[in-house]
Amino acid sequence: MVAIGGITRLTGSGLSITEWKPIMGALPPLNDAEWQEAFDKYKRIPEYTLKNQLMDLDGFKAIFFWEYLHRNWGRLMGLVFIIPFVLFLRQGRLRGWLLRRTLAILVGGGLVGALGWFMVMSGLADNPDVSHFRLAIHLCAAFTVFLLVLWTVLDLRRGRRAWRGDGSAGARWSRLLLVLVAVQVVYGAFTAGLDAGRIYTTWPLMNGAFMPENVHAFGDLVKDLTDHRDGVQFVHRNLAWLVASGCIAFAVLLRADPRVRRTGPWLVAAVTLQFVLGVATLLSAVQIALGVLHQLGALLLLGVLLRLIHATGRALPAEAADEMPHVGAHAIGHRGQ
Repeated sequence: MVAIGGITRLTGSGLSITEWKPIMGALPPLNDAEWQEAFDKYKRIPEYTLKNQLMDLDGFKAIFFWEYLHRNWGRLMGLVFIIPFVLFLRQGRLRGWLLRRTLAILVGGGLVGALGWFMVMSGLADNPDVSHFRLAIHLCAAFTVFLLVLWTVLDLRRGRRAWRGDGSAGARWSRLLLVLVAVQVVYGAFTAGLDAGRIYTTWPLMNGAFMPENVHAFGDLVKDLTDHRDGVQFVHRNLAWLVASGCIAFAVLLRADPRVRRTGPWLVAAVTLQFVLGVATLLSAVQIALGVLHQLGALLLLGVLLRLIHATGRALPAEAADEMPHVGAHAIGHRGQ
């Protein structure tokens, strides 16, 4: 889903479907008249009138494909979750914390879809592009649901842990790293939303300068660094150094902690891969495959970091027997095998 979303953004396909129909929207245009009707609706939004006036019907079908796939992959994810959810609920397998957690994941998935439409709405009336702020909200919500699912997997496999750390240095620093990586993810979304990765396609300097004059063109620090392509790329590329240095230092300096020693090398590998992908994406002026891999690299890095955070969380006491999820003798037998 993350990969499809990245392709949808990088191909400029996100505004090709101008309506939100959760049920009927699952069906694509089925004949020439319906395709022409969908194209005519697209012609009325700023993206077409200001940027794509030369697009023909075949070109429209190409961008329609990715947005249609993105939305229907979301519907598929909903079915993959809801069907076993209802089945396990009827069987009594979802109780206590696991029921509460799965309900949170269900609501979170629906919220991500709603935020996707909230993002699309920003590009239908006055602007030819969606708001990069709304894009960041949509992406961060999707990443949050992914991490919530992963945390649940870790709870089931390794025992429940609280978000609050156990007081160790590994707990404190891994949580600070997560904040740093989260800010970088937000700036990655800003970079994508503003097409900021297609300017200053040199590295390590920005066209020969550490900070080009255009970075502070507005004279307003907040606007320059959040709502301006030059400033956003400047922050994103320099935060990358801080993220990489922080992750490597964490793995090296805290290696005496066995939990860090086990997962630290994976953290170093993930952040190194992500850094290299970021540089390659920039030098290619955001070639689509590299841009998508870079987005997936962020998810990988977050996943490894979350594993460390879970391992250094405070252990939670087991709930009462009637609150624990019932897995059944058959499942227990398989675990024993």
